[in-house]
Amino acid sequence: MRRNEQVTERPGGNARRGPSSRAGRRRARRAARTPAQRWRRRLAGGIGAVVLLALVAGGAAWWYLNHELDAARRVTIGRGILHVSKPGAPYNILLIGSDTRKFVNNPKQAQAFGSGSVVTGQRSDVIIIARVIPAERRIYMLSIPRDTYVHIPGHVQYISGMNRINAAFNEGPGLLIETLRRDFGIPIDHFAEVNFAGFQGMVDAVGGIRIDFPYPLRDAYTGLGISHTGCQLISGGNALAFVRSRHLYYRQGGVWTPDYGSDWSRIRRQDVFFHALLDQVKQKATNLVAMNDLLGAVVHNLTVDSTMTNSMLINLALQFRHVNAGAIHTEVLPTIPDVLPSGADVLLPAKPFDNKMVASFLALGTGRHHRPRPTATSSAGSTTPTTTAPVTTTTTPSSSNVVFDNQPEPWNGTPC
Repeated sequence: MRRNEQVTERPGGNARRGPSSRAGRRRARRAARTPAQRWRRRLAGGIGAVVLLALVAGGAAWWYLNHELDAARRVTIGRGILHVSKPGAPYNILLIGSDTRKFVNNPKQAQAFGSGSVVTGQRSDVIIIARVIPAERRIYMLSIPRDTYVHIPGHVQYISGMNRINAAFNEGPGLLIETLRRDFGIPIDHFAEVNFAGFQGMVDAVGGIRIDFPYPLRDAYTGLGISHTGCQLISGGNALAFVRSRHLYYRQGGVWTPDYGSDWSRIRRQDVFFHALLDQVKQKATNLVAMNDLLGAVVHNLTVDSTMTNSMLINLALQFRHVNAGAIHTEVLPTIPDVLPSGADVLLPAKPFDNKMVASFLALGTGRHHRPRPTATSSAGSTTPTTTAPVTTTTTPSSSNVVFDNQPEPWNGTPC
């Protein structure tokens, strides 16, 4: 027997090794530890368990997000139409609010949005270019009025040629993206479309949005009805009607007065909507049920280009998860009201004011001075200006004729 090894006799004559055995040595070491050493070991073990749980939870969350984002519809844009920015550089996302009714599949939706058999095709109810600047964690948005009268390229019957810009979307995002590039010199890196149900679902998922209304509002076409003033929570149905309204009336002094702003006023309401929704999302960020409902409302009514992967969408959300409404800046393309020989009301791009605004917009996040707008090369190889001059005007407009969307419209409300 080795020295110092103790032996304890068991009944039946078997011997058991004492403290110098492996188990005994462990007990001896534990007994010799000071309270501080025991506390540090427990802390280290606890941290290790938390890290392990976080890794497991993070992996599960990543898998779940990927699984959910797979539900988003993806479309392939024609080769050479989408721009490709360098990693980390600013990039442009075309955001479309589509008026398509293809998603309508029950009487309730048909009553709320209209039947696809009655309202055919699709148009861009909302046209916004979001310029994402990762280095600054800022987003700048440029709205294009849907009635802007431009030259739509191609040979699509009843679409190509001089037409309202929202008509280009009837053939899908590719033609609209090409129109923005050729007419305004705006390159588009990615595309995202949300339909009516997606707008309404996002608002309902976060429990509504809060808007301060100084006047009662109504619109018989969209069903908007705001009966009292002040800061109030409005549901998805009223929020969608608020965003889409083009025949709005407000009551002042007991008299219902029409909103003269039409498309410009509607763009301002869209801005109010996005800021109010962002505020509400931030307030509900820790509510897992609300965030899951929001994710479901988005992905099941979302269409993106095929180059926008799940990882890209997740990283974009993570990168801008703490962005507040003040970090989102909006502009509206300057236009001039006009009437076509047919009697149709349209908006003409206001040169040179729109050129300057687009140049300033594309310079954001680049750290360089504004440059002359680029030119586009046609398929024949000739170089032509990217902006098509409106055929209904031949002179440079005076600033008094241009609508810059900076007139006061207090009836539209503000986020609260």
